[in-house]
Amino acid sequence: MYKRPALQQAFAIVLAWTLAFWACSRMLTPPGIQQEPEAFAYSAERALSHVRHIAAEPHPVGSPAHAAVAVYLLEQIAALGYRAEIQETLASARFYYPKPFVKAARIKNILARVAGKAHRGAVLIAGHYDSAENAPGAADDGAAVASMLEVLRILKQSPPLQNDLIFLFSDAEELGLLGSRAFVERHPWAKDCRIALNFEARGNKGMLLMFETSEPNARLVEHYAEAAVQPFASSLMFSFYKKLLHNDTDFTVFREAGIPGMNFAFIKGWTDYHTRLDNPERLDVRTFALQGRNMLQLARHFADADLSVPGPKGSLGYFNLPFGKLFLFSLDDHFPLLATAVLLMSFLLLAIAEAVYRRRRIGHYFLQPGIFLLQIGLIALINYAFHAGLMQVYGNYRRLPEPYNAECYFFAACCLTAASFMLLHAGLRRWLKLREYAAAVLCIWLAAGIYLALEFPGGVFFTAVPGFMMAVAWTLGLFLSGRSVTLITGLCSAAVWIIVAPTLYLAHHALGFHADRLLMLIIASALALVSPALDPLYRAFGRKLPALFLTASLILLIRADRLAGFSPDRPQPDSIVYAWDSVSNTARWFSYDSEPDDWTRQFLGAKPAVSRAGIFEDFVPAGRLLVRETAPVRLAAPNVSIAEERTREEKNYLDIRIRSRRDAPLIRLKAQNLSQAVQIYADSQLIYQKDASGPPVEFIEFHGLRSKEAEFRFVLPAAERMKTLEIIEIRRDLDEIWQKNWKMRPEDTIPIRSWSSLPVDAVILRRFYPL
Repeated sequence: MYKRPALQQAFAIVLAWTLAFWACSRMLTPPGIQQEPEAFAYSAERALSHVRHIAAEPHPVGSPAHAAVAVYLLEQIAALGYRAEIQETLASARFYYPKPFVKAARIKNILARVAGKAHRGAVLIAGHYDSAENAPGAADDGAAVASMLEVLRILKQSPPLQNDLIFLFSDAEELGLLGSRAFVERHPWAKDCRIALNFEARGNKGMLLMFETSEPNARLVEHYAEAAVQPFASSLMFSFYKKLLHNDTDFTVFREAGIPGMNFAFIKGWTDYHTRLDNPERLDVRTFALQGRNMLQLARHFADADLSVPGPKGSLGYFNLPFGKLFLFSLDDHFPLLATAVLLMSFLLLAIAEAVYRRRRIGHYFLQPGIFLLQIGLIALINYAFHAGLMQVYGNYRRLPEPYNAECYFFAACCLTAASFMLLHAGLRRWLKLREYAAAVLCIWLAAGIYLALEFPGGVFFTAVPGFMMAVAWTLGLFLSGRSVTLITGLCSAAVWIIVAPTLYLAHHALGFHADRLLMLIIASALALVSPALDPLYRAFGRKLPALFLTASLILLIRADRLAGFSPDRPQPDSIVYAWDSVSNTARWFSYDSEPDDWTRQFLGAKPAVSRAGIFEDFVPAGRLLVRETAPVRLAAPNVSIAEERTREEKNYLDIRIRSRRDAPLIRLKAQNLSQAVQIYADSQLIYQKDASGPPVEFIEFHGLRSKEAEFRFVLPAAERMKTLEIIEIRRDLDEIWQKNWKMRPEDTIPIRSWSSLPVDAVILRRFYPL
């Protein structure tokens, strides 16, 4: 009978936490598919048929599949009754890694315009239709493109809106945002855009996250909170994205061009990103439907808004509340910093007053932060050992940027952290004083809030709101006791989890498996913050509570173990590259993998050498490559001819024509004195102008060549003459060197993620041409 009050109090805490985590799960889960027969409603089924056409196979810039997708979009736009606008040009941009270079590509932007009644500006809806080299691109970005077609269908059957809507199906986003750059720099419609809504993907499931806004953002965020279907956003994630991640999308170009707007993406399912797994079958239809419904709602909302009215000035922070609501707060006038500092000082004064009034030993207050830091340090060691043990036991994870079962490990680590914290808490109970400990942890959380307010203002809510809630519970504990204080503590601690749990889950999918060790420290800190609510659970269940979490962690690890191997659904990524230097007539097999697997071993051998010189010394300067010499297979070198060479106005002009005889889509051009070039043209389009703002260019990367001829003009000082041209030509398949005795790639392997400077399953040729 003596345990009944403890059990009642524990039940109240468990009930409050259960409701909190249930609300979090609802917050993080896309809503179900809604069957709406009306012609004006978004149809995920109809849009999914577009995805199947667009993402039937990888369609990078310059490939036949890429051209076929462009034709399909033009046909669909025409069938809907719109006149498509085509911006076909050569786009370029300057990059600085691994060395300063210019990337250029033949691109084809496709646009459609829905006329409004008032013509007071236009709302830009953007998604890119090219894919990464090895990815069909169902999520990135076929889902957005398909939704744009479906929204165009609905708008055609709907009454006209006030403002124009411009739908930009941009090209060459995967090559460095080249299509969107061409749009804002050269297309006349760009100057009409007042708002830009860009839709992206870095996964294939989960909630649609509004992860970036232009600044100031008050008007935009208020519109988003009002119009979006189940709005999902966090200014903490945006603050970290802006300051630490720097992953550019087409929205970066719009923002830098002065077009305000918002950027959207879903990020769960990162293992499939930029691989052959980004296919229509693995795209979560609920996520897809949520993206489309949001696109439609936001397009209608902004197209009926007065875009000439600036709206509220300033910037807002924001975070999710349960049941599809956003909480907004001001970031102006140092409000987050002042509010957090006032809360911290007020709580410090209150804690000191209690200590004086109750004649508590001041040494207890200095000891408690040390206990907290000791717990955090030990939990850091436990999670480091946990992660290192997984990598040791499952060596194949070293081949993966993210294990397919990463979410199992995340929840297993959460349970292990909770069990470890509880056991440490019980072991240190001799020195731990609950109210003093809670006060110390509260102060540390609020001090962290001051740091966030200074460095990441949008993220201040993550510490300030939980700190405020537990400060309320701590303060009311001065005046209340028994069931009342337990109920208040349970409710306040549940509010802490509503803030902390979704943010950490989102951070897991944003930062990946290898960052979980850091996230576990935040979970341990949150457990320390809600320790007043844990106390009734300790008294009711004792050591059974950590045993329960350890059991849950073990069950999750067993489940993860069953998913640890490779299979057609969870294929092993690997890489192989054939490179032939036609000058020295030497050929090599290369791989970016740590060791050969059963398939790559037929090219690399059982024990390949290790090279740190990269492919052709400076091309793909990888830190470590597997390499094996092989017999050369002669390849048809590009045709290179001098169209014209002349000197005029103290400048030397050299026009060169290049045509691939291997139908290769990508070439890289380099010359010993290319850095001296004043200007460089491709297809009569200026792609490089030497200036004092940046380092001189060292090479040119040109996409979309294939069998079409390209003409380059190099303008150098009169004293400079280009004597030799180096061409590296890349074709991303092994067909032209394939031998009958080679085994085909097994179904349980896929090429690793690649980009233009990291070719995979490719044949590379290098040749020097005297000029």
